[in-house]
Amino acid sequence: METTITKIKGLAFDVFVTETTHKDARGIFFYRCVVIVREHKTGVERVACRSRIPGTGKTLARDVQQRGVRALDALAA
Repeated sequence: METTITKIKGLAFDVFVTETTHKDARGIFFYRCVVIVREHKTGVERVACRSRIPGTGKTLARDVQQRGVRALDALAA
């Protein structure tokens, strides 16, 4: 199993994208992505989304880096 954590620092909060992948001889056997938002003031962490679609974490991390908070608005809808 391979776990990759991407930390995106912001002014009011940090976004952590944790991707866990397990591969076998045929390809991806297991994939899980969890997006956690942590506020600076209170230190409260909340799970923004979970996904099992491969590549979701990298796509979301890229969107948050480009568009900031607006990328997370799509998750709430």
